[in-house]
Amino acid sequence: MKHTISLMLCVAAMSCVASSDSSPFASGGASGGYAQSDLSGSWIGKLTPADPSEQFRLFYFNAAVDGLVSEAADSVGHEWHDVNANIVADLLPDGEMSMSLSLNLGHKKLQLHGQMADSMANINGEYQYDNVAGISVKGTFELHMSEGDEYFTNLDYSGSWSGGFGVGRLHNQRLLTFELDQAGNVVSGTLMNTVTGEEIHHYSVGAGNFVVDNTLNGRINNFVLVADDGSFAECDFLLVDIDLKLIAGIGTDSEVGAAVIEVRR
Repeated sequence: MKHTISLMLCVAAMSCVASSDSSPFASGGASGGYAQSDLSGSWIGKLTPADPSEQFRLFYFNAAVDGLVSEAADSVGHEWHDVNANIVADLLPDGEMSMSLSLNLGHKKLQLHGQMADSMANINGEYQYDNVAGISVKGTFELHMSEGDEYFTNLDYSGSWSGGFGVGRLHNQRLLTFELDQAGNVVSGTLMNTVTGEEIHHYSVGAGNFVVDNTLNGRINNFVLVADDGSFAECDFLLVDIDLKLIAGIGTDSEVGAAVIEVRR
């Protein structure tokens, strides 16, 4: 009898272990696997070059409920839309993600390869960007799910921001500085030629504001900045870092011309 009871207890214990192993929660937050639809939503983050002398750029993409990526953009003026670009994004059952975005018959190609976290709220990995000249930039990326329409509202922009107009590959030696209030309105600012020391433009109160229009992606659309001398700078869009460390995009100044614009705090 004692042997029979012991055998029954062993069988019961083994059954419990098997039940535990087959639990849908055994593999973590992905409930045992990922689906393409887990990409749905708005993802924001940054691309950080492997070269430590290069600064990170902002990046986002939006995917529909089926997980198909419909649009993406970065803070140096690149945009990809499913109607005029080649966008391929796949999420495998193990959470491995690969994405390829290209324009101009394959030129200006951005490729990302990473891993979605168990929480399904973060994706981290490596990227490679190839420009029209065939030059590649490699590095790492980090993306996280936007928390909704209120994500980029009520940000505190107050303080000093500085950077360049014509930074990066253009290297035209112009320093752009701003003093912003809490709401992102320009209090004052200057655009200086750092070689000659000449002030190109001065900006006073009311010259412009950096309030985000698209609060899912941190995007300012149709940005306009008017200098005291009447010249103006326009950008189709600027991207804002959720940590308020960077505001950047491509713009055109009516006097200076086209350039990359970025300011950091």
